[in-house]
Amino acid sequence: MFDREYIGAWDLEGRDVTVTIERAVGGEIIGEKGRKDKKPILHFVGKEKTMIVNRTNGKTIATLYGPKVEDWKGKRITLYPSMTRAPDGSGDVECIRIRPAVPKIAVKPPTPELSTAPPPEPEREPGSDG
Repeated sequence: MFDREYIGAWDLEGRDVTVTIERAVGGEIIGEKGRKDKKPILHFVGKEKTMIVNRTNGKTIATLYGPKVEDWKGKRITLYPSMTRAPDGSGDVECIRIRPAVPKIAVKPPTPELSTAPPPEPEREPGSDG
């Protein structure tokens, strides 16, 4: 029943997911009652499913990275599951939203550099021969 080509809120399993935009392309979506609509479609690095960008999410990304979709390539966004009013007003439905902040990159602590110098000589007490 669910469209497997596009990511849905259920794919997030109730958690935030940070992704990197590989590219944004224009697409024609067929909605309810066969109505056609043009929307940007995001492809993510390392992910099979794509995401249809609705007006709300498009505005959020534009606020973060500018209105030109070609400038979104390589940018990171955080998706999260939410609820919204159904277009027909029949109730609330699950949706995906984008956090309105640039995701922080996890920084690994620096690894200690390996020294090529010989280990220091052990300290000797004065007057000892060895």
